[in-house]
Formats: sequence, C-alpha cells, structure tokens
Amino acid sequence: MHPHPHPARTLPGRPAALLATAAAVVLALVLSGCGVRLESDPPPALTPTADEVVRAATVEDVVGVRDLAQAVLDDGATEAVATRLRAIVKQAGTQVTALGGVYDGPAPTTSPTTPAPPTATATKPTAAAVVRRLGAASSAARGRLADADDAHLARLVAQVSASQDLNARALAGLAHVKPPAGAAARVTVPATLPEGARATVAATVIEDEDAAGYLLEVVAARSKGATRKAAAARAAVHRTRAQDWADAAGVSGTDGDPRRTAYALPAKAVARTVESRLTTGYAALLDTLDPKGRAAVADLLTDSARAAVDAGAAITALPGGTPK
Repeated sequence: MHPHPHPARTLPGRPAALLATAAAVVLALVLSGCGVRLESDPPPALTPTADEVVRAATVEDVVGVRDLAQAVLDDGATEAVATRLRAIVKQAGTQVTALGGVYDGPAPTTSPTTPAPPTATATKPTAAAVVRRLGAASSAARGRLADADDAHLARLVAQVSASQDLNARALAGLAHVKPPAGAAARVTVPATLPEGARATVAATVIEDEDAAGYLLEVVAARSKGATRKAAAARAAVHRTRAQDWADAAGVSGTDGDPRRTAYALPAKAVARTVESRLTTGYAALLDTLDPKGRAAVADLLTDSARAAVDAGAAITALPGGTPK
C-alpha cells in the first residue's frame, strides 16, 4: 500500500494571516538589505486657505490684546481703567470663540498689507500700550476684510475691528491718552451697491438711515444749545447717507424706494436706538457682500457703533449682534 500524502497544515494556534505577515516582514528586511526602500514619500505640507489665514491672524491679534490687558490688570490700575480692561479681556474671549478658537494647524502667514499690531516695548505694561494695541489690531482686522472668501467670516472680523475701536476710544478717555484715529475720516457710502448685497438688506439700511435722520431732526427741534446742534448735524449725516444708498441701489424716486415721510418716535433714547439699529443693519449687510465692498460698510458699522456708544449704548464684543 502506498500511504496517502499528508494535506498542508498550519501550526496550531498560528493563523494563516500571521504567517503571511511574517513573510512580508522577512521580504522587507531582504529588500532593505539590497538598498530598496518601500516607504512612501511624506505627504505634502498643508497650505492654509485664505479664510484660515484671516481667522488665525485675527485671533492672534485678539489674544495679544487680551494678554496685554491682563498684564496691566495684574500690575495694578485705577478702578475705572481696571473695569474697562476686565471688559476687554472678557470680550476677547467671546471674540476668540466666535472666530472658532485659537488656530491649530500649519502656521499661516499674515498678508503684508495687514501687519500684526506691534508688541509693546515698555517693560511695564500700561493702559496706553493697550490703547495702541487695540488701535493697531482694529486697523489690521479691517485690512483683512477683502482677503476672506467667506462673507460670514468677514462680518465677524469687521465686528471685532469695531469692538476694538470702541474699546480703544473708551480706554483712552479713562487713561487720559490720545485715542487711535480709527476709521472716522474715511466713512463713505459706496457709489454703487456692493456685489452680493441682498435687496432686502439694502432696503433696510436705506430706510434705517432715513429714519435716523428724521428722528434726530425731531430731537433737534425739541432741544436747545449744543444738544440741538449735535442732533441736527448727525441728522444731516443720516439723511445724506440714505440718499446715497438709494442712489447706489438705483431706487431713488422709484416705487422701490423704501423711505417714508414720517417714522414712529421711540419712547426714549432716540439717538441710541437709531444708531444701534443701523449698527445691526450694517452687520447684516456685511454678511452678504463680496470682498470689494466690505471695507466701506465696515466703516459705516464702526461709525454707527461709535455714535450708539456716545449715546449711552454698551460696548460689546460683536457690535451689531451675534450672527445666526
């Protein structure tokens, strides 16, 4: 009789896959000894998007402001200055959260047209240094608006810029130092409606500007002296802006012109109410715009926010409200 050959077997307790793995390891060792490399090339470095660069640079500036303000607080300040510094620190936290937190990724590079705020050179941190840092951060944020692809991000950056401007002005007054120039000198209405502006939002801005002018004219008529003069001057500004926006939108004198002959007077705080409403309107308009028209609208937002604060409104982390 001829014995039957034994079938192939694996070792007890050793799965075939394990043997295959061992064979692969041996093969790799043999090939490596022959100078053959099996590992693949490292993946290419990730390149930050335009939005990531804008977001990261803005967050970096906010954190820089926060840390400097906290250093002044830790070193000691008068109660009035300390109260404003604590608000700045708290609002910086809100801004960082709204922007998505501290950037975690490849180090973005800031555009040369939007330099980061300079680091304070004094060994002792001062409120004046915080004012300068706020002013530089606000200006840098404004300069980034056209770089962002996402209009929603641009709106947040514009609101952060406005808040930094407001805090710089408030802190400068408390610390008795000169405030940064800010955007006040360059506030103009675009000659044409910026691309991306929704007709409904633009119409709201036209009506709100016209209403502000009308209502402040009423305030001026009921006031005397310096109050009358200031209200009349600001009313004229708003009437002009309403006309400019109507011209830019191409609705002046048409059935689509949203302006009315009269508007309901708020029960109180007329100036604060109308300027706050405009701040909200300009923030909403920014949420719809393509890059080219953002800076002008951001300046209008900051200007309205300034007037609202001057009329008694509180400084917030995001003037115009948190986007939905």
